[in-house]
Amino acid sequence: MKFRLILLVLGWRLAWLARRHPGFRQQLEHRDVVMQWRTFDGRAARWYHFRPGHVNSKHGLHPNPSVTLNFKDADYAFRTLKASGKNQMAFMEGMQAGHIKVEGDPGHLMWFMTLMKFIAGKA
Repeated sequence: MKFRLILLVLGWRLAWLARRHPGFRQQLEHRDVVMQWRTFDGRAARWYHFRPGHVNSKHGLHPNPSVTLNFKDADYAFRTLKASGKNQMAFMEGMQAGHIKVEGDPGHLMWFMTLMKFIAGKA
């Protein structure tokens, strides 16, 4: 439940930034990326579509995401996201252990990481 809530709030934040933050809007120029976050079993899933000036978010699985972040389970995803604020290596450790898997173009994931300063309100 906590993982789903984080994904929902993230969608609201991304959409708000796309409408109101000039620096964030600039990052969306020339983008057409669908980023999906999900658990291995797909029971908790949400995707975000980044386009110039817009970010849309929907629950469930997207038929053709550009990149997917797969987490072992919802509890693990929540703990990892919470820990990543203090330990930037939390994602890498999860990937090395096989608890987080990336499917699709990892360049899109790297691009998304550049948006974290906007999401956190530090830009």
